[in-house]
Amino acid sequence: MKSITVPQPADLERQVRLEKVRMMYQQMATSVTGTMVGVALLVGVLWSVQPPALLLAWAACMGANQAWRLMLFLRFRRENIALDSLEGWARRWLIGAAISGAVWAAAGALFFVSDSPLHQMVLFLSIFAITSVAVPLLAAHRPSFYIFVIPTLGALILRSAWEGEPLHLLLAFITTSVLLGILAVGRKYNQLLTESLRTRFQNEAMARHLATQNAELERARNTAEMASRAKTQFFAAASHDLRQPLHAMGLFAAALADKARDPEVRNMVDSINASVDALESLFNELLDISKIDAGAIRPKHDCFSLRPLLERLRLDFTEEARLKGLKLRVRPSGAMVCSDALLLERVLRNLINNAIRYTPSGGILVGVRRRAERWRIEVWDTGIGIPIQQHEKVFEEFYQIGNVERDRRKGLGLGLSIVRRLAELLEHPLAMRSREQHGTVFAIELPAACAQPPAPGPAPEALPPTGLDGRLILVVDDEESVREGMQALLGGWGAEVVACAGVADTVVAANKLPRAPDLVIADYQLGQGTAGPDAIRAVRARFGGQVPAILITGSASPLLAGEAQALGCHLLLKPVMPAKLRSLLNATLLA
Repeated sequence: MKSITVPQPADLERQVRLEKVRMMYQQMATSVTGTMVGVALLVGVLWSVQPPALLLAWAACMGANQAWRLMLFLRFRRENIALDSLEGWARRWLIGAAISGAVWAAAGALFFVSDSPLHQMVLFLSIFAITSVAVPLLAAHRPSFYIFVIPTLGALILRSAWEGEPLHLLLAFITTSVLLGILAVGRKYNQLLTESLRTRFQNEAMARHLATQNAELERARNTAEMASRAKTQFFAAASHDLRQPLHAMGLFAAALADKARDPEVRNMVDSINASVDALESLFNELLDISKIDAGAIRPKHDCFSLRPLLERLRLDFTEEARLKGLKLRVRPSGAMVCSDALLLERVLRNLINNAIRYTPSGGILVGVRRRAERWRIEVWDTGIGIPIQQHEKVFEEFYQIGNVERDRRKGLGLGLSIVRRLAELLEHPLAMRSREQHGTVFAIELPAACAQPPAPGPAPEALPPTGLDGRLILVVDDEESVREGMQALLGGWGAEVVACAGVADTVVAANKLPRAPDLVIADYQLGQGTAGPDAIRAVRARFGGQVPAILITGSASPLLAGEAQALGCHLLLKPVMPAKLRSLLNATLLA
């Protein structure tokens, strides 16, 4: 076929810049809310050790800047951005990012409590989380990204180095490494986004020019799919890299809680744990929203049974509900449905988590019933209910009932927004019924598959908590911080822990063990081109038996779920909540 010259727009690069600036403004509400949540967490934890006037003045500066940025967002929604006004909008965003960076840098310098490692930990965790979340929110505009991240972390580096002690010098070195890592991820994100947008505009021009050329249109579609795959690969890589430190933070925080005895220290540890939980929830919800908005999530419908999905939900949430004094019942069902199993599980997890959060007493019921040619999955709770005039508002981003004080324990108000978006993506009708002070039921309808479901068996009873005394657990992870966190957490629960950095270390350690381990916990992505399944197979080959195993990953790829199932082990997504890990340990070791 004769080559066809495709006309390129003279202002292609300006169009790319325009789209990136638009993307940033579209995420302004997320950025402002996330920032103010971080401010509230930090002020709350430091209130007893810093002058209240200084904390309030700092928070007021940040609030004023965020209010100005929010006004820009509202103006953007009215006017949008055109090519002739591009530079002005970009400059306003840069100014807001610079002020935010300066205020966070001031926090690193002013709120560094030299004689309190616990308060230092809170400060570091808060600033690390804020700068990590800045990657998907700011990296589209590199000047804004750099002018925010470098001062924010730079102040912590200088303040730690100023202390002069070996431990603080080590903290300065670690923070410098984190800064360089975040800058590298942000630069890669910007490059991928720029190439993706450039390819998109080129393909649009090609499609207009070659509307009648079917062969050329097919090539354009293939090019667009390659760009989409590159973007999806970035989200997978960013998800793993950013989940890893949050995973380690959660393990250390839980281990610290088990060791704290002094009431004052215990209260501080509880504040740290609450902050870590809030940061994990914030990260997961913001990443999900970013993926959906960017079009990186595409459903892949298949026919499957609901039984294993419902069993995973029961195992994962029973302990969380029990700790709040609630009873969770998940009625088993072998109904065969047509859907995307991974996205459907995300919808149900958000609904169950929402039910637990807003149910002060009573319980939650998850059940499945037939309705004509469809299956209807329902999540009932005995919670506070939703007033009828707010039935639509609860699906809006950041809208919450009964949380005017913005209690971080009640989340950010993104869960139901994600549920509705995913339900629309799957083309599954979503319904809600609620009575104030009586409870709520959410229901999602799925097409029934052709195969007949097996008759449901008796509901399995929840497994009671058990100690880990005398249990031998082999942990495989290439991140030293995660290994140390796992050792501290599992050791505090009474287990004997052997930690390995990779497959080779696992083989050596297995040969030295006097008996087969009771359990293997392995990270999926290990160094030198190896993976967690390789380590699990090596242990099983050494002891000639089916040693129970748990696979942990930072990737949400459905392919890993299939690989874990073929290996006969459970799969957990980072960051792993200690309560969920404990519940799964109970189920696995008592099976």
